[in-house]
Amino acid sequence: MANVTDPLARTVHGKDPQNLIEYITRQKIYDSIYWKEECFGLSASDVATKAVELKALGGSYGANNKPTRFLCLTLKLLQIQPEEGIVEEFLMNEDFKYVRALGAFYLRLTGRPAEIYEQIEPMYNDFRKLRF
Repeated sequence: MANVTDPLARTVHGKDPQNLIEYITRQKIYDSIYWKEECFGLSASDVATKAVELKALGGSYGANNKPTRFLCLTLKLLQIQPEEGIVEEFLMNEDFKYVRALGAFYLRLTGRPAEIYEQIEPMYNDFRKLRF
């Protein structure tokens, strides 16, 4: 049951939000230990707490293409669909750059073009380096 989108979630671009991530990548995330142990039953505030612990962003790594923690948390955000105010708080977080990157990536996946432009453009002045 942990791999099902919230029944109250709205569609994004006409489809289930989890389908924004490719099927094979989703299956690898569902099979990963981090997803099973750390992402089960998370709420939006718990995702923010886990995002503070991020040390890099990216898609997959290693010989078996294991999903990164960043990608697991992105899928969790797509699954629970937090309110817009929570995503804005992710974007306004000046202390943790990976929380901000997670919010920007989520907004880029789910947002409307005008909304993306308005909220992500101020982030162009953030010159902190991100590890991937």
